[in-house]
Amino acid sequence: MASWIGQHRFFSEHLRHGIKTGLAAVLAYTIVTAFGLAYGFWGVLSAVIVMQINVADSLQMCWNRLTGTAIGAAIGLLTLLTLPGPGWPTALGLLLSVGFCAYMTRYNPRYTMAAITVVILVVAGSEEERKILFGIYRILEIGIGVGSAFLVTVLIWPHRAGSTLREQMRDNFAEASRCATILVEAFLSRQTAVPSDLLHDINARSRQARELLTKALGHERLVSSEDLDALSRRVTALENCVEQMRAMLHVLNDFDEGEGYEIIMAAQVRELVQAVSEVMVSIGEGRDAALDELEKAVDAFELRLEELRAAGVTRRFNLHKLLQVFSFLHAMESMAKGLLKTRSNVAV
Repeated sequence: MASWIGQHRFFSEHLRHGIKTGLAAVLAYTIVTAFGLAYGFWGVLSAVIVMQINVADSLQMCWNRLTGTAIGAAIGLLTLLTLPGPGWPTALGLLLSVGFCAYMTRYNPRYTMAAITVVILVVAGSEEERKILFGIYRILEIGIGVGSAFLVTVLIWPHRAGSTLREQMRDNFAEASRCATILVEAFLSRQTAVPSDLLHDINARSRQARELLTKALGHERLVSSEDLDALSRRVTALENCVEQMRAMLHVLNDFDEGEGYEIIMAAQVRELVQAVSEVMVSIGEGRDAALDELEKAVDAFELRLEELRAAGVTRRFNLHKLLQVFSFLHAMESMAKGLLKTRSNVAV
């Protein structure tokens, strides 16, 4: 069922993207035709190039295309004025200008767009008498394409990176909950090793969540009043969980095989991971999380640990084992306390 829903959502997103890209192309074509621009197809092509599925990526492409066009126009016009005429001057101009733009892509991807603009101006404008005017018109055409894409992506079915991230958080925290439970149960089962790639999926999900949030914060806030602060706290909470679970996995797989211990405070550890798991699922689903219950579980965990330490129970561990056990428990507690920091505006 979940797979079918995911496929349907994927199909819907791309269907809408196809329709929006077509609309952006038509809008650009209509405008350039109305103005009678000779190379109006560059405007239509620009609209198609910058259209992306979500708003943040489209805005980034619009910005890269506009700034890249401005840079490319300056380089292209300089090339035309310095090396006028078709033939070998054009070839030399292309070599120098396009080569420069290609090299500069190592610093900024907008130089890819700059290289395209340079080619348009140098190749098509080499035989033009009014080269500067020719360049201005080509910039105008590209600007019309970018503007058309901007209007369509913002006004028609705007699919925001923040919305995509919200949809993914349910699965992200569900996977985090599953991994945390596996790690704790392995720890309580005399510190049994777990697969080293256990966290591979959740690591990738956490990185993707941060990337989507960065896009939303960097671009979508400019055209949307959507509150992203609470979503940012959820992403931070997920990253903290993943970081602590990496520490737990490392410690767990560092135990010597066959020399594990029974954990006397297993009941408190299970209660804590259960509370952690429930809070993770609630945060992922955008519901009010039972943070009071988690706080009680943390307090019970700490109290029992202090009682055992005071009773001298930890003396049965050698120094290496003691550090391992306490490192695992510390990481687990840190994960729980990180979730408690989401107390404000969890449900978004």
